[in-house]
Amino acid sequence: MMDREQKRNLLILTSIGLVVFVLFIFPNLKGAQTAAMLSVFEIDEFAQFPNLIGMLTPGDTLIQSARNFLIYLHYFYGYPFYFMSALAALPVKILYGTVWQQHTAELVLVLRQAINVAPMIISAGLLTYIQTRFRDLPRTVGIFVFLLIFPAVVVNNLWWHPDSLGVLSAVMILFFLDQDHLRLGKFFYFAAAACGLAVGIKYTGVFFGLAIPVYIGWSWVGQKFPFRRAAGATAAFVGIMLAMVVISNPLLVLPQERTAIIETQKLQFEQTSLGILQTNPQPYFNTKEYPEDFRLHYGELEFIMLALAALFVGLLLSPKRWYYAVLLAWLVPLVLTINFSATRRTHYFLPVVLPLVACFTVLLPGKGKPEDENRVQTSSVVQWVTIALIVYQGALFLPQDFAIYSKALIKEETSPSIAFYKEIQAALPVGFADKKRVVFRDWKVYFPPSANMLTEMNWDMPTLKYIYQINPDVILLDKENINLFFSPESVEQAVNKGNMQAVHEFYLAAKEKLIPGYQVFFENSFGVGFLRKSD
Repeated sequence: MMDREQKRNLLILTSIGLVVFVLFIFPNLKGAQTAAMLSVFEIDEFAQFPNLIGMLTPGDTLIQSARNFLIYLHYFYGYPFYFMSALAALPVKILYGTVWQQHTAELVLVLRQAINVAPMIISAGLLTYIQTRFRDLPRTVGIFVFLLIFPAVVVNNLWWHPDSLGVLSAVMILFFLDQDHLRLGKFFYFAAAACGLAVGIKYTGVFFGLAIPVYIGWSWVGQKFPFRRAAGATAAFVGIMLAMVVISNPLLVLPQERTAIIETQKLQFEQTSLGILQTNPQPYFNTKEYPEDFRLHYGELEFIMLALAALFVGLLLSPKRWYYAVLLAWLVPLVLTINFSATRRTHYFLPVVLPLVACFTVLLPGKGKPEDENRVQTSSVVQWVTIALIVYQGALFLPQDFAIYSKALIKEETSPSIAFYKEIQAALPVGFADKKRVVFRDWKVYFPPSANMLTEMNWDMPTLKYIYQINPDVILLDKENINLFFSPESVEQAVNKGNMQAVHEFYLAAKEKLIPGYQVFFENSFGVGFLRKSD
């Protein structure tokens, strides 16, 4: 039970969290006026959205409706992500009735807030509790706020994606282990369930494969448990975790869907290890330079090194050394995997950096109450250097946060893709839209379908053969794609050189404005529009 001080501090953190939640409503209303607009800013949202709509679309029978809700088809992510997304979107459907699908902006707002913003705030709160027990107001508020002002967190709060749920599930494992405190009791098994959920969302729980044995071993030795109890706890943990994987992903029990999930995950692993279209053999971190995007999103090298030092100080000197050993055993496999993967984005490091930076509380000054196991006696010099570096890094973060937030507020007005669409509309021949037309567009080209405009897009990238098959009236291409794929190097660096050769030939023809049967009718710095010559 919390005492009066802890309850007061929890109330303060809750108030701050609500302010943060409300602040993100305004930018999260942007960039989703139509489903097609999602592809302009976040192609993953565009890929996910139709599957969510399908889940919430009623069938002719109750059984068909249940099937729609269960079989979500986009098996790159686990069912918990789509299940919770569907629950979040359901009130919007109920509110707007038969026209609910037309309210894309409201749907996406709810999804971004409920699936990304809220879990991140909760994660920050749980990490703060682990490190401070909500005692000592300055340290408690300071670490909570600091975790929420990382530019990587701000960026991640501006889309709908499973990463915040992945962070939350990982933090829940750490939280339950912290509550268990080496007893191998009920909270240990709660951690097992959270680990299964983390596996089911986005494989996050897999990376606890070293941390859990460290925890069990420390419990066995430190608490002097008999080997039978430690072995039984291990077996129970694995059993509960696997059961939760299946419970949270019920399609695994259906043979046809299980096969589809396995095939999709094979593709996922291939893309992760080799690349999606182009290979990327270089590790993310190397001895030559500190990655610039990592610096901007997570901080200066000195800041990260001091956070790592705080972890080791906790591991060596704090009364709760086991927690820091478990945390280190969780971070190392995850960092190595991301570092040597072919596909990586900075938000992949969120479950790494946030628990790591929370370790700063080990070095910060405080009241030093007996129940505070996450502090060690350090010199005032170390404490003030730590405070100074945190303040300095925060001062670097805040202008970036403001720029990210401000840019999100006006992204529709400043989008070159949306501007391209408006100019294309004006450049098309008079009366062009008076009859049925087919428009092919690159991924990031905005062109929403309408009564007479059917839009086509190819996830595998267009080829001349594909264009001949669909025979579009208009071809709208992104110059970024043209400049990337017209070069012969795009074939040399391709994951699948055979497939990329045809893509290269198409974009080379587009670069030279020699797509057979088509002529350029509009071009600007963003893209090029081709019109079929028969028109």
